[in-house]
Amino acid sequence: MPSMELYDCTLSSLFCPEDGSHLGEDEEKDEIDELFVFGNASPLTQAEDDFMETLLSKDTNFATSTLSFFSSEDRLSVSDDSRRFSRLESIRWILKMKFCCGFKSQTAYLAMSYLDSFFLRRVIHDGNVWAMKLLTIACLSLAAKMEESSPPLLSEYRLEDYRFSSKLIQRMELLVLDTLEWRLSCVTPFAFLSYFASKFQFHRCYNDIIPPAIGFIFQIAQAMSLMSYRPSTIAASAIFAASGDGLIKKFLESKISGARLSEPLDMDQIFSCYEVMIQETRKDKINSKFFGVHESENHTKLENSVDFIHMSPFSVSCNKRRRLQWSQLG
Repeated sequence: MPSMELYDCTLSSLFCPEDGSHLGEDEEKDEIDELFVFGNASPLTQAEDDFMETLLSKDTNFATSTLSFFSSEDRLSVSDDSRRFSRLESIRWILKMKFCCGFKSQTAYLAMSYLDSFFLRRVIHDGNVWAMKLLTIACLSLAAKMEESSPPLLSEYRLEDYRFSSKLIQRMELLVLDTLEWRLSCVTPFAFLSYFASKFQFHRCYNDIIPPAIGFIFQIAQAMSLMSYRPSTIAASAIFAASGDGLIKKFLESKISGARLSEPLDMDQIFSCYEVMIQETRKDKINSKFFGVHESENHTKLENSVDFIHMSPFSVSCNKRRRLQWSQLG
């Protein structure tokens, strides 16, 4: 069993620092706590509608990087296939931990988001497989501290045969925090699901739409970087994917135009994201049928693991931020 305490090098030596200034990062300094309205199939109240419009306005400031995780040639330190495989392993481990530890969907998504956001700014050097695994654990640990009432101890995290010391995980957590500028509270697609289900006139079949939509969100997380699309784009695409797998672009356009949203949605991005979700689901079904690969079972599990949380917009303080205590980082 590899022992990470044998590695006596500094974490900063494992990465190529990047300032990320050219990535068009969102400069908005005020983070908004996430609003969940899962399990509420009734039409939105005016207060809820106003809150969601504000949230959507914030999300439109999200800048999709032209140098995505899978296309930035100057950021490659390993082959595309190797990099994709390493990331997919990390994403699947996070999902596995979601089931094993009973983590919220929000926790798993944030961990994946931290991972992809980290890769926009830093690159792991060739051959440092253990560093990738350590980074994955640190991202999930930080997400759990943000969202879970009783996050696991650092000593409880283990990825395959790698069991890292708490001190080493803590150091990686601090590197992630520094890289992400301590901005761990962010909007996720889950905040928009009920809103779009209502706006797109799917509220009558709400209970049949939301659970599979959750599955489609995690489906695309396994296929590409979460930095490729805005959270609102992923949410809208997931609602459409859950409503049918043969929708044409004009249908999506009619639904969106009829929603009369305060902020415009990028139709091309939504349709592109929708197509990826459908394609990945079809691949899983083919693999399950011909190769005995049961990835589709994961999608079903994700649908059935929806954590329903009831909140009104006014039970959430937009100015209130979660702050990690130094005692939590060890």
